[in-house]
Amino acid sequence: MRAGRHGGTMGTRIDPALLANWCRMRDADLFQLALGLVPPWMIKTVNFDADKKRLDLEIDFKTGGRFPCPDCGTVDCPTHDTVMKTWRHLDFFQHQAFLHARTPRIICPKCGVRLVGVPWARPGSGFTLLFEALVMTLVKHMPVAAAARLIGEHDTRIWRIVFHYVEEALARVDLADLRRICIDETAAKRGHDYITLFVDIDRRRVVYIADGKDAGTVAEFADHVDARGGDASRVKEVCVDMSDAFIKGKRSFNGFCFGSF
Repeated sequence: MRAGRHGGTMGTRIDPALLANWCRMRDADLFQLALGLVPPWMIKTVNFDADKKRLDLEIDFKTGGRFPCPDCGTVDCPTHDTVMKTWRHLDFFQHQAFLHARTPRIICPKCGVRLVGVPWARPGSGFTLLFEALVMTLVKHMPVAAAARLIGEHDTRIWRIVFHYVEEALARVDLADLRRICIDETAAKRGHDYITLFVDIDRRRVVYIADGKDAGTVAEFADHVDARGGDASRVKEVCVDMSDAFIKGKRSFNGFCFGSF
C-alpha cells in the first residue's frame, strides 16, 4: 500500500500480467456458462482477434476424465488418446466464433477404441448444434445460396446440413393414416426442370417430392408410402390434373378415385 496525496491509500499496485490473467479467467467462466458446459468439459483458453473479427474458444477436459461409450453406452470408460477438432459456432456479435476441443477416444471393454461424442455438436459435423439450428431457420425463409452468403459459408456446406436434417425428418414420417392426396408438378426458374409434389390433403402438408413429372414419380411415391408405415392401396382419393403421365401412374395404387384440380 502507499499513501495518497491527501492522506488516503491508493491501494496495491497490480501486476498487469496478473490482471490480464484474471480477465481471461473471468472470460472463461462467462463462456463456460454461455455454452452450458459441465464437467469434465471446461473452457481452457479464450482468444479474441478484433482485426480478424474472430473469437476462438478452446475446450478441454480435466485430467483423468472418463466418458460413456458412444456406441453401447458403457459408462466410465478411460481415455485412450485425443483428436483435435474444430466447429464453427454462432457469431459473437459481428465476429465469427469457433470452438476447438481435444476430443477423447475412449477404450470400451465391449466396443474397443471409440471417439467420444461432444454435447455441442453432432458426430461428423463441422458446426455446433446451435449454428445448425440457425441455418435450418434461415433456409425456411430464403434460398440456401442467400443463407450461405449471409453467414459467410460455402453453400455446399449448408446443403450438407439441410440434407442431414431432411433425411432425419423423413425417417420419422409415418404415413399409416394417409388416405387422400393431392398431386401437382412445378418447374424451377421457368424452365423444364420439373418436380412433382405429393400433399396429404387431411394434414395439409407435403409428404413427398419427386424429380420429374412422369408416371414413374407416382410409382416412386407409392414405394415411399409403403416404406413409411403406410399402404398405397389404402389411398382412396386423389386430386390431380388429367395429365397422361399421372393417369398412367395411377396403376401404382389400387382403388384410386381420380378427380381434377
